[in-house]
Formats: sequence, C-alpha cells, structure tokens
Amino acid sequence: MENRKLEVYTFIAHPNRKPDENLILEDVFGNDLYVKLKSKFADFVDTFPPLQMDGKTAKIEKKEVEGQKRTIFKTNDSLRYIAGKIMIGDDDGKEQDVVESNEDKTILYTKKKGQSVERPYYFMVIVPLGLKYGFIVLEREGKHSAKSVFDKLFKKFIHENLSGLKSKINNFVESEIIKEYLEFGKYNSITLSQKIVSSDRAEQYLGTYIDGSKYKVELRIIPLENSIIPNSTKKKILSNLENNNGFFEGIDFENIGFDDNANVKVVATKDGNTRTIDLDDTFKIRPYYIIDVPDNDKGFSEFKEINKEAKKLLKSFDLNIL
Repeated sequence: MENRKLEVYTFIAHPNRKPDENLILEDVFGNDLYVKLKSKFADFVDTFPPLQMDGKTAKIEKKEVEGQKRTIFKTNDSLRYIAGKIMIGDDDGKEQDVVESNEDKTILYTKKKGQSVERPYYFMVIVPLGLKYGFIVLEREGKHSAKSVFDKLFKKFIHENLSGLKSKINNFVESEIIKEYLEFGKYNSITLSQKIVSSDRAEQYLGTYIDGSKYKVELRIIPLENSIIPNSTKKKILSNLENNNGFFEGIDFENIGFDDNANVKVVATKDGNTRTIDLDDTFKIRPYYIIDVPDNDKGFSEFKEINKEAKKLLKSFDLNIL
C-alpha cells in the first residue's frame, strides 16, 4: 500500500465577463457538459498541443490487456462522472542523466532535450444533475501534482465545447464537516507555528541572530502508542475556529516564542478519512485528503483501487452526488 493524496475542487461555468451568472451544467444552451466530457474529453487531451502548455505533454494512459491497448478512461451515466489516468510529460527542454539508485549512481542513459518524462495521475470529474457546479478529484503524489495542467485542459475544453464559456475552479471547502473532524475525529498531530519570531527568540534558538533575518518556529505534537489528544485541547481548537480566539495561552508558550498570532494546523481522522485542517484563516482547509492504495507494477497507483477510494471519499461528504 502507498500513501497518496486526492485533491478535491469545485468548478462552475459562466459567460465571459459574467462570473456570477453560473449555469446549470446539464443544460448549457442545450448542451450537457457530462455528455461532452464522455464523448470528447479523452481525444481532446490526447491531441492538445504541448506548445499551449509550456512544452508539457498530456494524454490519457493506455494499458495493454491481452495483447490489446485499452484506454484508462471510465464513464458512469447514472452517477454522471468520468474518471481515468492522465499522463503528463515534463522537462522536455532539459538534458538529464538517468542513474541507478545505488552507491555508484551509474548513468544508465541521458534524456535528451525535446524528450519528456511522463507521470500518470488519477482524475475524476463529476457533473451532478440540477447543480450549477461540479467536482474535480485529482491525484497528488508527494510534490507531484496534475493541477496546473488539468486546470488548463479543463478550462480550454469548456471554452471550446460550451459556446465559449469561461470556467473557474476552486478548492472544495467543507465547513460543517471540518467542525465534525475537529470535535469527534482522532487527532494524528497538532502543529503550532509562529511565522514571525522576534530577534531575541531567534537568538534563543540559534545562539546568534543575524540582523534582518526572518525565521519561523514550528512545534509538532504527535500522540504515540495508545495516547490521545485531550478533549480540553479539542475544545480550545474549536473555540479558535469559531471565535478566532488565540489557542496559545500562558507564559510557557511565550517563553518559547509563541503568542496569540501563532497558527494551528490539525491532521485528524474520522470514519477512515483523514483531513489536514489549517486554522490560519477561519474554515481554511487544504484541498487534499490522504488515502492508501496499492501500487501497480510500475510503482504508481492502481486505477481500480484509487477510483474506489475517490468514490468513498466523495460519499463521506454526504453531498448526494455519488
């Protein structure tokens, strides 16, 4: 099993210069976005010019099954979603050595300029009936994300297939669900961070302070073995969320450089799903969710398994879209 992340976004479609005039996606001037995606999106991605994406390439992944190549692209008419794997190629303008992961780091070959290294990412697009917004789920693997490329492809697709409409993609924010995770979830960690550390505190940590330098201090609390975060701590964090009260109190926090302007970030698990919640701003949440899926023989996520986890995640939001 491999730890990965799913990024969740919402999207809308609107006429040019009318961003507040969101249209119902199943009937955009007589066109159903889901039908357009089902019939045209895979070919659109495969033929999209790299020059329009700063040299990056994109295509729907194909897998050889019993001597035949099959496109990893699934549609579901009753649930109105498309899902698949998109291959994104990068670094075409650089010449790079590929080496063995051993002590000698032996060079196997050199990737030439004009050649791209492709990486597959899972994606899902849901177009619910009767709503003026849809959902996008994208796989993230460590520092690697498909967001920028998929964003450009998707917006261009809507513009070309829905009467020149514009589209906007936003992070999915689940305010009421956040409260449930903070109140009833199992806390995996609490990270306290102070963005601006005074010069005397910096000298306390570093021994010497360089004039004009800036430092950030973080303190991470992780319960070990059978330990848990106390309910009183959870109540403090909820108070911080609802009333923007300072979580940090007392001289002990001040002595190590934290004050009421410090930030709290919580990683919590509820019903098998994990959220990373940042209280820097009220209801601010990272748009990603941690999942575990088995790898395929190339070391990437298996489509069938990650598709199952994506549907499970969306169902946990109780949005009645899957």
